[in-house]
Amino acid sequence: MRRTLGSLAILLATSAATAQAPATLTVVVDGAPKTVTASSLQQLPRDTATMVFHEQPPVHYQGVSLAGVLKSAGVRTDSLRGPALATRLVIEASDGYRIVLALSDLDPSLGGKRVLLADRVDGKPLPADEAPWRLIIVGDQRPARSARQVVTIRVIAEPR
Repeated sequence: MRRTLGSLAILLATSAATAQAPATLTVVVDGAPKTVTASSLQQLPRDTATMVFHEQPPVHYQGVSLAGVLKSAGVRTDSLRGPALATRLVIEASDGYRIVLALSDLDPSLGGKRVLLADRVDGKPLPADEAPWRLIIVGDQRPARSARQVVTIRVIAEPR
């Protein structure tokens, strides 16, 4: 019994430490990973978006623009020309779910899509099944690209 209680205490302590660990996001540019911390994302301007999932009541997400996140990692997202127009973003979730966007979709003079990396929903932190970040693509008719548990963004330029 004591061994079981001791194991349970270790498991709970480990779970508490994991739950309190600050979330990070990996942005991979030209094959080089860059870690973006939650605290650095909090320094970016905030935005909101309302989404409806599968005929449920609307939910209100708060977060930062994906373009802002990429800019903080050194990726240009405006006035794109030439080879930059053939750059794609692969957004990966912790469960292996992936979606692809064109970098040019974020350029305000081209696609101009509002894409958020949300960390809050209805004024509260994201629940564990969505955290640390949820991708919100404003205007999508279906939520299939609104990936939960986003952990990595890969910026991939197509070779010439």
